[in-house]
Amino acid sequence: MAVATDLMGSSEFSGKTLAVCGPGLLGGSVLMEARRLGFRESRAWSRRPEGVAAVRASGLVDHASDDVGAVVRGADVVVLSVPVEAMPRLAEEMVPVLRGTGVVVTDVGSVKGWVEERVAPVLAAAGISFVGAHPMAGSEKGGLGEARCGLFAGAACIVTPRDEDSAAAGLVRRFWEAMGCRVTAMTAGEHDRTVARVSHLPHAAAVLAALTALGPDSAVGRFAAGGLRDTTRVASGDPSMWRGILVTNREAMMPVLAEFRAQTDRLMGLLERGDGEALQALLEEAKRLRETRYS
Repeated sequence: MAVATDLMGSSEFSGKTLAVCGPGLLGGSVLMEARRLGFRESRAWSRRPEGVAAVRASGLVDHASDDVGAVVRGADVVVLSVPVEAMPRLAEEMVPVLRGTGVVVTDVGSVKGWVEERVAPVLAAAGISFVGAHPMAGSEKGGLGEARCGLFAGAACIVTPRDEDSAAAGLVRRFWEAMGCRVTAMTAGEHDRTVARVSHLPHAAAVLAALTALGPDSAVGRFAAGGLRDTTRVASGDPSMWRGILVTNREAMMPVLAEFRAQTDRLMGLLERGDGEALQALLEEAKRLRETRYS
């Protein structure tokens, strides 16, 4: 990332301690940026011993453990970078150590409403500030080995503070801005409806395309060109992680999937009627919408 250390928050975070729970692609990339941001100490927690060993070997942290209390004790900023479904239990495990410390907790979860309902109250009851966040960065590949500096450069990040004017909300916004993100505040509901369209639907569509194209006979894939590869790329994402995302955001996903089905029915109707003129209009509409975003 081509941003000088003294320009990106060193005075804000100098002398502070960062704890990352879940040093995978996103969590590991946060740790890679920590020194640039001026953090005095970086720590990491992983529930699996092999995860602890990997992050220790990486040299990214001063301390790593499968004991979450030992990792978050005395931290100024804690980042939850674990699957959404694992966050409530992790929050409960942190409370005895973080109670009354002034720590600020944020996360990288792809669903915010479910987290706000199950994580924020647990922490708030113990006087712990939580500000949800979702940096829209990463790829279908996961794990610490895929982490890299600059992953967040220019990425959109949605934060969902309950009180946008609070000191914790301001710190979390500056934290993700210092990481390189373009930060926007929304309610948790607005976030979930937005990502259902721009993130979760594309994944679901890639899954359905892979199943339809390759399910009957995967051997036909040897004849495929780049179109199938590009269309189905994100279907290679971690199935257990995406199960959690889709289940916890199902309330926002169902209406979007209904729209997707309606568009499929629209296309099928045009093909059944052999209506080439209307079909071309549909294709041109899709081309225009796509190029408006990516041209």
